[in-house]
Amino acid sequence: MLNHEALSHGRTCSAARIPALSTGHNQPGGQPSGPTVGLTADNQIDLEDLLGTKQPTMPRQEPERIRWDKALGKRIRHRRGQLGLSMERVAEAVGCTYQQVQKYELGRNAIKAALVPVLAETLAVPVTWFFESSDV
Repeated sequence: MLNHEALSHGRTCSAARIPALSTGHNQPGGQPSGPTVGLTADNQIDLEDLLGTKQPTMPRQEPERIRWDKALGKRIRHRRGQLGLSMERVAEAVGCTYQQVQKYELGRNAIKAALVPVLAETLAVPVTWFFESSDV
């Protein structure tokens, strides 16, 4: 990173960044004069962005197991809503907190195999329902 500190100490790094230049507040009306440049959080200009040499980044795709956890959680939430059950009621039946049920439904935590039969009974579905096709 190239900044004032690095310049004053004679150090450089691979990604060169310089402090943002004046935004033209001395112009009439305080409007910037010139093209808009992407600034970082610390008010610095990204030179790669400015020069057009920045490589586009591909969005990371979630691992398949996480997509399955989310799809299963969505199915559980939908079924719980159909039955009019609260998270607290499902948590009571499963033996955990409603926060844990919420994590299961959002796909943040994987459901343990030992809970599948208990959840199936609570949601009045066969155990195979958990393994039917989903929106993964």
